[in-house]
Amino acid sequence: MSSFGKPYYGAAYYPEDWPLEQIDDDIALMKDAGMNVMRIGEFAWSRMEPVEGQYDFDWLHLVVNKLGEAGIKVIMGTPTCTPPIWVAQNYPECIVVDENGVRAQHGARRHACPNSPMYRELSRRIVTAMAKEFGHDKNIIGWQIDNELFLLGRRGCCCPECHRKFQLQLRERYGSIEKLNEAWGLNLWSQAYSSFADIPIPKTSIWHHPSLITAWMDFQSDSYVEFCAMQADIIHELTIHPVGTDMMPTGGINYAKIHKNLDLVQFNHYWPPERLNNVPFWYDYIRTICDRPFWNTETSTCWNGSTTANGYKETGFCTANSWLPIALGGEACLYWLWRSHWAGHELMHGSVVSSAGRPLHIIDEVREISRGFEVSSEFLNTTQIKKPKLALHFSCFEWLLLAAQPMVREFKYLDQLLDCFYTPLIESQLRLDVIDPSALLDDYDVVISPFIAALDESGLRERLKKWIEEGGTWIAGPLTDNRTMDCTKFTHSPFGSLEDWGGVYCKYQIPGDPRDFGVRYPCGREATGKVWYDGFELRGADSIAEYTEGPLSGLSAITVKKMGKGQVVLLGTVPDPQSLVTLVTQVGSPDATTPYVQASSNVLVVPRSGDGGEGAVVVELRNTSGRLSLPHRFIDLLSGRTLEGEVEVPGYSVMVLKRLD
Repeated sequence: MSSFGKPYYGAAYYPEDWPLEQIDDDIALMKDAGMNVMRIGEFAWSRMEPVEGQYDFDWLHLVVNKLGEAGIKVIMGTPTCTPPIWVAQNYPECIVVDENGVRAQHGARRHACPNSPMYRELSRRIVTAMAKEFGHDKNIIGWQIDNELFLLGRRGCCCPECHRKFQLQLRERYGSIEKLNEAWGLNLWSQAYSSFADIPIPKTSIWHHPSLITAWMDFQSDSYVEFCAMQADIIHELTIHPVGTDMMPTGGINYAKIHKNLDLVQFNHYWPPERLNNVPFWYDYIRTICDRPFWNTETSTCWNGSTTANGYKETGFCTANSWLPIALGGEACLYWLWRSHWAGHELMHGSVVSSAGRPLHIIDEVREISRGFEVSSEFLNTTQIKKPKLALHFSCFEWLLLAAQPMVREFKYLDQLLDCFYTPLIESQLRLDVIDPSALLDDYDVVISPFIAALDESGLRERLKKWIEEGGTWIAGPLTDNRTMDCTKFTHSPFGSLEDWGGVYCKYQIPGDPRDFGVRYPCGREATGKVWYDGFELRGADSIAEYTEGPLSGLSAITVKKMGKGQVVLLGTVPDPQSLVTLVTQVGSPDATTPYVQASSNVLVVPRSGDGGEGAVVVELRNTSGRLSLPHRFIDLLSGRTLEGEVEVPGYSVMVLKRLD
């Protein structure tokens, strides 16, 4: 937790939009709301450098100093998401070009090309100047690079520089155009290229080769990774603070790659109440990326909006939503934004106080959240989340691959991963980490890898084999290990290794469109599969479930086979939620599959332990009454109540439970 004892709690603040004499009034309101940190600077380039080469940081020093004097720390943002108009006027080559060759205009954000040499130089200058000014400021606790790095448009920047670098990247990867043609199978449809200079930018209006589309989108991701790393290197050299970049809940930019150069994960989300139960997925993921607690740098207090307000949240939502990052391993929760804008693109977005300086209707919730962080801070500071022994793979590369070739009609990678796997597991109170393919496996007893088509990402195939042979349980599929890293099929088998490792022969493969097929389990229970159907003949494996109808009838749907000291469980289809949870519990170790306490599916229970004792943070996610079955006596640090046995959990309520015996 923060040096304040309690978690960092605050908002995004834009003093460049307001008279500087108003700062004292804002600070008084911030203190009244219980806030101890503000994010500033991320969009203020034109205020910092109104004319090229002429810097003005006096106003920013004033803001940082006044906040510091009030005991409010600062997260400093680099402003490279919003270049001043003189950049577009003097250096038009810096501005992104869409897939149709049209260059963007000044007037929005995220409209500068991350590969433009000139834009990188201009960004290097402003970031260097900022880092020299504020690199050792005691009021600053960290840096945020840019803002929500992401592609503009469906194909990102398609300028000549991006095209040139993409072709160069392919040349470095494949060595010769003949090897690329062979790897992608470009003799089909006479698509073979005679040189790397022939390779086009894949327009969305053309039915382009899926390997080309995936390679281009992966290149776009790498471009932002490089752009971020350039800034991180400068800040690391000139400052003493940790560095991150605020990411969104999407796989378009590779989380694992971008954080190789960063110190902590910063995360922004605006998911609506009906999807609040999906937000823990992202915290369970970003918690594993860096070896320090993450910061939730943006979320909404009450509604979202640009020039139109939308998404009003019921009373209590702010409480549950604000506690989720802290419950799941973070040390900061910040809102967007502190004082709502009085003009511009987002003047209708919810905030903590209005543009007139009047607290919004959620102010009592905001104050109570702050109080709760304060009274539970000692327990939060002296305990950590109990490390799960169960993990679920999520891959940004698979996000791109399966967008280019979904394999099944209307297949959406994240939706299927959430609905078919993550949600059933956490609603059964099985705690897990969501991990990138590059993550180490040693801490886990059970790893589930659905929809990981390209198993060779980050050397995962070899590392999995070793981990399984040393005792791990791998639950693989469906749609796993069925593509090369070139996004093509294998020709010796439907899979790279699954038939061999799993002791099966895949006789038939059928998409789950337009219908599903029945599956029978050993207990006699019957259900249906979902998404995809691999029908297995046994070649040394044991069958866990069989298909009951259609051409798959009698073939195995789920199998298990020993492999060294471990085992491989193959899913030919997506099991129904009850069967999935039963399967994971049966094949997994007790350490991986035993809930800390029993609770209803709408209640999230995150166990903690450490020098400060043992307990859990509990959050209700659906604004309905839930239940909690406590086998020991606990004190709820937020209410002061002693609890034991069956406990009601009201809608959107939060408990911080510390065990008493």
